[in-house]
Amino acid sequence: MDNVACVAAGRRRFTLFPPDAIRDLYVGPIDHTLAGQPISLAVGSEPGDPRFPRFENARDRALVVELEPGDALYVPKLWWHQVEAVGDVNVLVNFWWDGFSAGPDQPYTAMLLSLLTIAERPPAERAAWRAWFDHYVFRPDGHPLAFLPPERHGVLGASKENYGRIRTLVMRLLRGG
Repeated sequence: MDNVACVAAGRRRFTLFPPDAIRDLYVGPIDHTLAGQPISLAVGSEPGDPRFPRFENARDRALVVELEPGDALYVPKLWWHQVEAVGDVNVLVNFWWDGFSAGPDQPYTAMLLSLLTIAERPPAERAAWRAWFDHYVFRPDGHPLAFLPPERHGVLGASKENYGRIRTLVMRLLRGG
């Protein structure tokens, strides 16, 4: 979710890292977290901590900002962040939303399913699936069916009906049908 964090009382220090810093952040288990989301175990560490040698690559990329009462900060979805209360009394109000509302399914769910279905396959097969995901999902070269007229895009077409078709197909496949 996107977030706007507003300080109502006290001060807060935010340390943010871009999504692509994930490799260097030493993210802990994704299912045993205080807030329900994976967290970096290295963010609060001292420089040179031998447990987190790659974190030094990310430390220089950190964006640090201190907010006072009345200040607000927009935190884009998937940005890693640590929030620290500075002082004894603090009140922080968050406004969470997802500007992409195609349906109830979240990308995080797809990632978890990919852990079950792809992560432990042999390296060559994972590389092949990466190529498929790049082609159909991440689309570095644009829409994979751009060479066809839109009415021939099938479930890859941009329509609300296609969302339902894909979801129905996925649910049927998950049930073994």
